[in-house]
Amino acid sequence: MKIKISIVSIIFPFFLFAQSEKDKNENNIIIEGNAEIVSDFIWRGSSFAGEALSRRNGTPYQSFASAPAFQPTIDIFSSDKKFQFSLFGNFQLNNRSDVDSDKKLFQSSPGGVGPSYLAESTTSYDPFNQDPCVQSLQNGMNGGSVPNNTCLYLYGSGNISQKKEPNGMRRSDGMFFSLIYNFDLSRYGQISVGIWFYNTFHKSSGNIMSPNTQKSNGFVSGGPNNNYNTNNPDAIGRLTWHEYFLIWKLPFAKIFDPTFSYYTQYSTENSGLFTGKNYISLNGKYTFREDKFFKITPQVNIGYVMSNNTIDNRSGIQDITTSTTFYFGDLFLKFAHIFRPDLYLWDTNNYFGYAGGDPNFASWNRSSSDGLVVDPSKIYGSQNGQILSAINSIDVGDVQTNNLIHIWLREKYTLQKIPAHLFYVSIGYTKIF
Repeated sequence: MKIKISIVSIIFPFFLFAQSEKDKNENNIIIEGNAEIVSDFIWRGSSFAGEALSRRNGTPYQSFASAPAFQPTIDIFSSDKKFQFSLFGNFQLNNRSDVDSDKKLFQSSPGGVGPSYLAESTTSYDPFNQDPCVQSLQNGMNGGSVPNNTCLYLYGSGNISQKKEPNGMRRSDGMFFSLIYNFDLSRYGQISVGIWFYNTFHKSSGNIMSPNTQKSNGFVSGGPNNNYNTNNPDAIGRLTWHEYFLIWKLPFAKIFDPTFSYYTQYSTENSGLFTGKNYISLNGKYTFREDKFFKITPQVNIGYVMSNNTIDNRSGIQDITTSTTFYFGDLFLKFAHIFRPDLYLWDTNNYFGYAGGDPNFASWNRSSSDGLVVDPSKIYGSQNGQILSAINSIDVGDVQTNNLIHIWLREKYTLQKIPAHLFYVSIGYTKIF
């Protein structure tokens, strides 16, 4: 008996199977579940959670980050395992709330202009003269003048105060779902094709540019030309990625399960920044003591990216990821190491974002070939503000020489080496139903 394929069959492929009189009472659905707690959400060499946590808390980027997340996975197969529907989720377990990351005393909005300490000069915190009330309150606190009534009201009502930026780790939450078709195994191996979508529940400020769909914030640093700031709380609330992919389990050296994969991204968000990005990987693994209660599986993945985005247009080895998983029945413990050999792929504002999420600091990471990026711990706060103000106040009597000295000293103070090595650990449970 044949079943006609409908749109429901396309959306839910686990419904798509033919059922005969002989097997109609059998369970035709195969479900594989996995629940895992990881120390950091790292994917293809990108530390989505750990680096976002550094920006949130104002700490240096590290090789190992404590940004724990719960990651459930479920795979649903048709009876012949040809059609597959997969779900993968990431849910951060701590530091989920927003905090004041720029530590400015007076602001009209998150990410807006404002002093980090009372004696700070206006030319440092509001060089484009964007927010007269913030300046008026600063001058009043310093004893230079009395703020006008409007500004005092705004201060008293809380409209001008310290603000929390949209940086809670809940913004790293997200969900993958994919539709896959697995072709029959042949002498040429096995090929699978599919499409996946990744949807965040809160757009991460570390992964967005300056979309024109975002509400303008007139008081962000950087002047009127930079008023679409990643600290804008009115930014659209989701970030979605889409990819087509092909997976080929190679027909030789089957003991190592060699697998070739090709992914091409066609997302249109971020002004199409990542459209046409191609990721190619070669993966292999081997299981010691297979079919035993205790077994060990080492695995390696080499990933190569072609055209990392439409602006930088760089290609190279994106990650070499090695892991070792120890299985105790259905429980497992994994240790993983990620090596990023081509740091120039990551040495860009299109990956790390502007310093502090502020387009005014676009030039702080001037070089795209030195493997250095702005250290989140050296941007904000009264101590950093005083040091940077002191650097900017150096005057040797020549404008060009002053600029060279200011840039050199600022970069010596604010830049750090991009971590080439990342690590994470995980513990989990897997089950076939």
